[in-house]
Amino acid sequence: MELEMSNKNKGKQRKLPTLSGFLSFVVALVALAGVNLSLLMDFDDFPKMFLIDLPIVGFFLGLLGLVTSKRSKLYALWGIGISLFILVFTFLMIGLSWVAINPKP
Repeated sequence: MELEMSNKNKGKQRKLPTLSGFLSFVVALVALAGVNLSLLMDFDDFPKMFLIDLPIVGFFLGLLGLVTSKRSKLYALWGIGISLFILVFTFLMIGLSWVAINPKP
């Protein structure tokens, strides 16, 4: 007689991530690394690609990944979250510096 092992995930299938969701996550991480690098290196001009272009692309890829059915949406949600964080950070940084800094005292 053999002892049967019970498997908790016997009836469940492992869901694969969507390609667009994974690309959204990767693009958002690249944009976040670019923003951090530009802040650490103290550049005078922030690269527009890292602050606006890549987060918008990552956001829309994440939305496309959320629409895809029967796939894991984890990477799509992370990509959307990081992209929205970068966009909100950018607009708050520009908006607060425009309002709070008085160039002509």
